[in-house]
Amino acid sequence: QVMSLLGMFAIVIIYIATLCNLILSVYSSTIPINQLVVVEPSSYVVVRLRGYDQEYSTLKANIKSLPSSGSIYQLSQVYNKYGYEPKAGTQISSVDTNITGSNNRFVYKRPIRDVLSNSAWDRIYFTIYNPISESHNGSITFVPPSGAIVGSNFMFSNEDWTITGNKAIQDSTFEPKNIGSQLSFYIYGTDNEIYLKNGIDSTLWYFEAPVKFLTNLGISYGGTLSFTLSAFSGNFNELNGNSLHVVELICDDCIGPVYQGITLAWPINAENFKSFTGSTQTFTFSLLETVGWVKDPQNSLLSWTKPSQCDMIQVLSRISKIRILGDWTTWYETVALDNVLIANTEGKQPTCSMSISDASICTC
Repeated sequence: QVMSLLGMFAIVIIYIATLCNLILSVYSSTIPINQLVVVEPSSYVVVRLRGYDQEYSTLKANIKSLPSSGSIYQLSQVYNKYGYEPKAGTQISSVDTNITGSNNRFVYKRPIRDVLSNSAWDRIYFTIYNPISESHNGSITFVPPSGAIVGSNFMFSNEDWTITGNKAIQDSTFEPKNIGSQLSFYIYGTDNEIYLKNGIDSTLWYFEAPVKFLTNLGISYGGTLSFTLSAFSGNFNELNGNSLHVVELICDDCIGPVYQGITLAWPINAENFKSFTGSTQTFTFSLLETVGWVKDPQNSLLSWTKPSQCDMIQVLSRISKIRILGDWTTWYETVALDNVLIANTEGKQPTCSMSISDASICTC
């Protein structure tokens, strides 16, 4: 019996040691630093792949994916050693390529014939490694001078935006028309269901973003979400109360206050928010937790609270839904949406949210 107890004790000790090693490996392993790099059209930039390691000061880098529209190069020997032109050396044309430039530097080039867009130029993935271990994938997002990361301008279609909150999910309607300088080729939705409760329509409809927006947007932290709205019908003197959410950012997989999921929203009663009156209006929202966003407490008896920095970064990094309010009034309305853009020109995502690529471990 004593031997049996000793055996069980040994198993417990091994389990605790394994768990401790796992925790230590997560928090002390090599961490790649996600970066945002602004690149002019038809231009190039020298980029340094960065990482953090508690034990090793000398780290190496490895390319894990190739750009889709630009090209990447090792540093030329003359630039690497003496700082003379040309900067670009051998083109990197395959993955799992180690960076040979000093300080893990390489060159990213745009095509000579380049066209601006409302999305990022490229995103490439890399790892940082020390003599005994390799990090998870980090990313560098290359953006045009506008900082565009992902967007919809509806030049050719509705880009798979849908209308949710009505009787059923339906496609938004694409309208290839120009209305003034702010609305050019847009989508619109119409209220198909009204259920008034205490004078307020409780069945609100939203424009919901397509799958191209539902990627890791952690690098947009500190940037902006913007879009243009315009109404063709509706009485905007009778809004659906002061608790309307202009925008909702939803992470279905994040750990919530009570159950799984986090919803962040920008209410119309946020400080300094200029509400929609039906006229063509462009809205811009800062993607920082300190400027107006609130978090669902997942308890109807509690008020929505300010999110933490980790809440904002985790939701952006693991975004499941982006919703923009269309149902502003207590009765029927028709509302158009145009020029949706998530943009950033300065990477502000802190290292304390980069232990895992999707920020599911965040210690900020």
